[in-house]
Formats: sequence, C-alpha cells, structure tokens
Amino acid sequence: MDKNVSKNRTKNVLRNICISTVILFLGIIMIFKSFKVEQGSQNLLYSYNISRNVNYKVNLIENEFFENQTMEMNKTYISSLVDKINMDFTYSLYGNKKADTKYIYQVVAVSTVKYASSTSDSEEPIWSKQYVIVEPKTIETKESNFSIKENFDVDFATYNAEVKNFKDKLRLPVVADLQIKLIVRSDMNVSGVEDTVVESSIMNLKMDLAQDVFAIEKQFDNADSQAVYETTETSKDINKTMLVIGSLLVLIAIMIILDSIRKSIKFGKKSDYAIALNRILKNYGDIVAEIVSPVEIDSLNVIDVKNFDQLLDIEEEIRMPILFYETIPDQQGEFIIVCDSVAYRYVIG
Repeated sequence: MDKNVSKNRTKNVLRNICISTVILFLGIIMIFKSFKVEQGSQNLLYSYNISRNVNYKVNLIENEFFENQTMEMNKTYISSLVDKINMDFTYSLYGNKKADTKYIYQVVAVSTVKYASSTSDSEEPIWSKQYVIVEPKTIETKESNFSIKENFDVDFATYNAEVKNFKDKLRLPVVADLQIKLIVRSDMNVSGVEDTVVESSIMNLKMDLAQDVFAIEKQFDNADSQAVYETTETSKDINKTMLVIGSLLVLIAIMIILDSIRKSIKFGKKSDYAIALNRILKNYGDIVAEIVSPVEIDSLNVIDVKNFDQLLDIEEEIRMPILFYETIPDQQGEFIIVCDSVAYRYVIG
C-alpha cells in the first residue's frame, strides 16, 4: 500500500471528524436557541420610604456636682445622678400613592437581667420585665403618608433601683439593660396590589442598668425604603423549524463521526496488511512479480503454504517466479508459484 494513500486517508478521516464536530456544535446551538425563553419583567406597584428619629434629654437629680440639671444627647451619664430621661420619638412613612392604612403603635420599656458568671456563656435572660409607657394606639388613614410623634419620660431611676435591688438581694453576678422601644405595625391596602402590604418597625434605645455609668445606644436605622413589584411569568416558545434543522445537523454529525470511526478501524486493519505486504515486496521484490490479472488455477492442484518463507524455499528449488495478485484491494492478496500442474499459494491479509 502506498504510504501517501494511507496518509491521505488518515487526513480525510481527521477532516471529517473536524467537520462533523463543527456541524454537531451548530446543531446543538440551534436546538438550544429553538427554545426561546422570555424572562419575566418586574413592574413597580407600590413603594414607600420610612424616616425614624429620636431626641432625648437626661434629667439629673439635685446634686452638688452639676449646675445644669439637664444633659444633652450622646453623653456618658452617672447612673446614681440620673432621674428621668425625656424622649421624643418620630416615625414617618411616605408612600408613592394613597392607601387604606391601619397602623398600630405603642411604646414599651423592657428591663433584662442576664447571669454574668465567667463560667457561663448563656445569653438567655434570667429575669425580664416589660412596662407600657405609651398604651397601644390604632389609627386609620387613607392618605399616602402618616407620622407618629410621641414625647414621654422614662423613669430611669426607678428601673435602675429595681434591678439593683434584684442584684443585691439575690447576690448574683449579673448584667442588665433597659430598652425603650417604639413598636409600629402598618397594614396598607393599596389599589392595584392584591395582598395587604405589612410593614413592621421597632425603634430601640438601649442603656445599661446597675452600673456606675451608662450611655444610650441607638439600635435602628434612620431611613429605610421598600417596594412591591409585580413579576410577570416567564414564557417559552419553540421555533419548530430551527429545532428540526438543529436535530438534522446533530444526526448528520453523528453519522459522519460513526462513519469516520468505522473507516479508522478499517484503515487500521489495512495498515497491518500493508505493512506485511510492503515488507515482502521490499525484501524480495527481485523475485516477486506483481500481476494485474489473477492466475487461472481452476485446472491446477493448489497447495496452500503457511507462510511466505515456505514459498521462498519452493522458489529456490524449482526456480520459478513468485507471482502476486491483490485479490481484494488494500485488504488481501495472494502469492503463487506455478510449476507444471501444481500451484503453490500463500494468502496474505
């Protein structure tokens, strides 16, 4: 077999595999694109902004240390000198459209005592008590916004004394705090919005109890924004033409790949035949004659030999040429020596 022919066939197989890979890739892309999916969109139905603010002043008992018995915000305060804390809570909600709104709010104070032993990591309170400072109020409005403004006094001295009494009588290592909370819940029925919009908010100020000094910590954000959207469902549409073409391309690509694999296997078998044939022709080309038509052996006594070496031994004895004819192109051939009425034959492939 000619080496150039073998190389060309190998190149053809590789080329076919490359082409089929491209076709397969295009077919898969077309199949995926045939399933057109439109993502749902979001439409704004209602939005609102919340504003929160607090101001307070700390009132001291009469004492010889401070001439002014009122201290401003964001200071450190001596617990034993504090009497009451005047607080001013403001909460506002602004919607982008009118709504039938029902809101409920109240102000509470919560004293919490926790065990402070070094051997305990528990965060659970061992004692807690809630006091209502502003009774729950329910208000309804049909406007787009509403505001809550409450001014009240927190009797810090009483709460502090109560916790100190708890600590002294039980002789327990504890830490305690007082939290002042404005709790607001709003139920808003908005035109165009199917479900009731519920907004819950807590404005919290926290301070230590039963300590020599304390500060007041704000535990809420001054501003917040929320929105309600209507999300349309995703839709799917199949492009049947593109799906069919893509499927055909995938099928064609698979057929080409399978055919290329088949040919590769076939060429592999041929190359074994070609190697053996080329080896014989190269080494014994001077005594082997390649013929283009088969030897008529119907009237001859045919003797098949096991290998080419036996045929060489016969050639040396009778001094007759070895004839070669390729019975199946690139796959099978036969070497024959004809002497009188006998044909010695070796089949390769």
